[in-house]
Amino acid sequence: MPKPDRRGRRREKTRRALLEAALELIASRGLESTRVEDVTEAADLGKGAFYNYFDSKEALVAALLADAVRDLDEGFLGAAITGAGGERLRAVVRQHEAYFAARPAALTLFHQVRGLLLRGSAQDHLRPVVRDYLARVATCLEPAEPPSDAGLDRAAAVIGAVTGYHSFRIASGLAEREGTVLWLLGPDPGESAD
Repeated sequence: MPKPDRRGRRREKTRRALLEAALELIASRGLESTRVEDVTEAADLGKGAFYNYFDSKEALVAALLADAVRDLDEGFLGAAITGAGGERLRAVVRQHEAYFAARPAALTLFHQVRGLLLRGSAQDHLRPVVRDYLARVATCLEPAEPPSDAGLDRAAAVIGAVTGYHSFRIASGLAEREGTVLWLLGPDPGESAD
């Protein structure tokens, strides 16, 4: 792939600045309270610059979510998921917990996007990204292309358990504890009992 020219690098830098500003604002203020004007101000850009990259706030949020899913898949799930059955399930849970511990703003983003979709808004850009996320996790749990409906159900259950646990701990003001969701799965057959 050829290296982008100066204009291409500048465009990517501006796009990245908008995405980073948006994620930080969404994590601190919430998705609904974050306006396009807030994002452009935080990125130190004019409002018009925003529309050179995204046609709407929903498109920006979809790009953020797609980046988060790609980051999770490539940096945490991809090579780390091996074995079969329960071993794969434990690996998916461990990698999700590691991802959200390393990127807490992504946890907020995932939950708030889910809320938008449950209320029936912002479906055009976001629902396909959420479906892709489910498919990626389902494939990690059970390698099959395309994933089965049962595989998608299991992926939704795993994602819901991990993100739900973390968001409830945060909402209640309690510190998150590593390994709690794994505890729900029972003892790891590969570990010896002490």
